[in-house]
Amino acid sequence: MFLANLLPRFQMIFDPGFARFKRKVHDLFKSDPNYSRTKLRRFFRGIARGERIVYHNDCYMVSSYLPPQASQPFLTYIKGGTYPDQLFTSIAYMKRAAPLSTYLCVTNACHFDCVHCSAKNRRGKPSFKTAEWIGLIREIQNAGAAMIGFTGGEPVLRKDMEELISAVDDRSATILFTSGKDFTRERAVSFKKAGLDILSVSLDSADPDTHSYMRNDKKAFQYALNAIRFARDAGLYVLVQPVVFKKELTKEKLFNLFRLVHKQGAHEVRIHQPVPSGILLDTEDTREIFLTQADREHLFEIQNAANRRLWGFPKVSSFPFTESPEKFGCSAGMKHAYVTSDGELFPCDFLPLSFGNVMEEGFKPVFDRMQRQMGIPKERCWTARLAPHIKGKTAPTNPETSAKICQCIQASEYPRFYADLQSSNDILPFNN
Repeated sequence: MFLANLLPRFQMIFDPGFARFKRKVHDLFKSDPNYSRTKLRRFFRGIARGERIVYHNDCYMVSSYLPPQASQPFLTYIKGGTYPDQLFTSIAYMKRAAPLSTYLCVTNACHFDCVHCSAKNRRGKPSFKTAEWIGLIREIQNAGAAMIGFTGGEPVLRKDMEELISAVDDRSATILFTSGKDFTRERAVSFKKAGLDILSVSLDSADPDTHSYMRNDKKAFQYALNAIRFARDAGLYVLVQPVVFKKELTKEKLFNLFRLVHKQGAHEVRIHQPVPSGILLDTEDTREIFLTQADREHLFEIQNAANRRLWGFPKVSSFPFTESPEKFGCSAGMKHAYVTSDGELFPCDFLPLSFGNVMEEGFKPVFDRMQRQMGIPKERCWTARLAPHIKGKTAPTNPETSAKICQCIQASEYPRFYADLQSSNDILPFNN
C-alpha cells in the first residue's frame, strides 16, 4: 500500500458515511450463496490494487474506471449485474445487465487534427438532436449503467451540452472529455451546475511544442492548462489524459507532466497507450509509437514511483495497468460500451465493430447481443490484438462481421480481480 493512502484509509475507517456505504454493499451481496465477508474484502482490495486514493466531494476516488466509492453510482454498478439474487457472482464472472460505463459520441465536430485520432475515419454523419440523446440516456440509465461519458469530436462545441448532462440523474456518474479549446470558466461552472462529475482534459506532454505537434494546434497546450484550472475552480474532479508514445515514455518527461498538472489543480493523470485505431491503424512505421510489454512494465514502475510520492504529484493511473492481468483486464463490450454519433454500438471507443444501432433497435437488445460475443475479460487491451482482423475492412463492420471477428480471439482465464472473487465450489446460475 502507498504511504500516501494512509490518511484516506484512516478517513474511510472513521467516516460514518463510508461505513453506511459498505453496509449497503454488503446488503446487496448477502443473498448470494457465493458471497462472504472475506470475498467482500477481496472485492475492495482488488479495486484498490495499484491505486492512490483521492477524497473528493464526500466520496473516495479509488479507481476512476469505476464510480467513486460512497456514491450512489457505485451502488448502481453493483446492481447492474445480470442476476439480481446473485449480484456478487455477476461481478465475479462479468455478467452484466448493462455496461458499467457507456460513452456517447455526441458530435464528430472537432477543432483539432490529432496525430493519434481514433475517430478520424468516422467523421461523416451528423449527431442526433437533443431530445434523441436524452431519450437514449434514459434507456442507458434504466438498463443499469453507472457511468455515462460525453465524448466526440469535441463535446464542448454542443450548445446543449448542459441539457444533456442534466438529463443524467444521480444513478450514474458523468464524465466529459475535452481538448480544452473553447472551455471557458463560465462553461466549467455551468457544467458543474448541470451535474457533471469529472472533466477529462487531453494533455500529452509538459513540453508545449510536443503537445502542440500531437494536436496540430500551436495553442493546444495553453487551452489544456486553462481547462484544468477552470474545472478545478468549479469543483469538478479533474483528470488529465495523455497519450504517451514510446519515444515519450521516460520517467523525466512523465514526472514533469505530473508536476505541471498538479500545480494547475488536476486530481489525477490517467495515461493512455497509443493503439492501432483510426489514424494509427494504417500507420506503417510504428517503432516510436506503440509500447512493447517491456515498455508497459517500465510505465508501471513510473506509475508506482509517482504514487509513492507524499506530495507534489496527482494520483497516477494508466490504461495498460488497469487492463492488465493483474487488475481488471480488458472488458470492452461487457463492462464498457461506446455509442457513435449515428447510434452504432461498439465495444469501446477504439474498436469500430458495430453490433447494431441503438437508436433503431433500443440500447438493451443491442448491448445484450454484443455481450454474448465477448466471452470473458481479456488479459490486456483487445484493440491491438484485433487490429489485423479489422485492417482493410470498411469501418464500422456490420454486426455479423463483428461477431465473427470477436470469435477470433477469446480468453480462457479471468484477470486477477475476477479470479480472486471466484471459488471452485461456486453455485452458478449459468453454464460456465
